[in-house]
This record gives sequence, structure tokens and C-alpha cells, in this order.
Amino acid sequence: MPGGYKNIRPKDGKQFSSTYQPEEKWTEEVALQLADDLINWMKAKDEDGEDKGNIFYEEYLIIERELYPELITYLSDKFSSFFKRIKKAKTIQEIKLKKYGVGDRLNATMTKFILNVNHGLVETTRSENKNENINKEPLIVNFVREKK
Repeated sequence: MPGGYKNIRPKDGKQFSSTYQPEEKWTEEVALQLADDLINWMKAKDEDGEDKGNIFYEEYLIIERELYPELITYLSDKFSSFFKRIKKAKTIQEIKLKKYGVGDRLNATMTKFILNVNHGLVETTRSENKNENINKEPLIVNFVREKK
């Protein structure tokens, strides 16, 4: 049975060793090309100049390109330039979710959920105390990112 540790016959190939290592498949150049292809896919327009709606960067990497999710982490850890481009893709995703959520192109509840889970945005409420005898300064509430 060929393949696997100690099961490689000489006619099937060579085992990896300190003296035999294959060429690196994921060079920085190849990784950056993948990241650039991803960003171009996310920015793609149809023939009418409208956004194609490519929102989720994982869709391109995992479904379209058939890559493993762990590869994205591996390349992000290995190349800071790749990490920066993936971060840009995440930002594009966040902006599109906000844009389409406000524009009623997506389900608002699901959009809010995705923004919370993937981008750390949480809904907050604002309440003002109208009592004249208490603090004169207005209460200001901002959206914040949850630290993960």
C-alpha cells in the first residue's frame, strides 16, 4: 500500500528528510496574489456597474478556491503582508454588511448578528435623564468593538 510514513516505495517517490525537502508551495508572492485575487473578487462589478454582492471573504477562499481554513491562518502568521491584505478584506466585508444592511439588501437581523460575531460590533442603547437636579452633561453612548 503506497503512501504514508514508511510506506513509500522507491518507485512511488521519496520520503521527506533533512536532505530532501520539496520546494515551498506558498511563497509570499503566491500568497499575495491570492490575497489580491480575493480583494478583486470582493470589489467585482457586474456588466451594469453594480456590485456583484461578493461579501464574505471566506466564500472565495474556501468555496471558490477550495482552500482549507487553516491555510489562511498559516499564511497570515507567516507573512505580515498577507495578514494586512486579509485584514483589508475583513474591513471590506464589514463595510458591505453595513451598507447592504442599511440599504435593506440583506436581512437586518442576520446582518446585525454577523457584525456582532465577526466584527465585534455590539448594539448599545442611549438613555437620558431628564431630571434637572441631576448631572447636566448629556450621556453619550458609542458603538464599540468587543475585544476577543
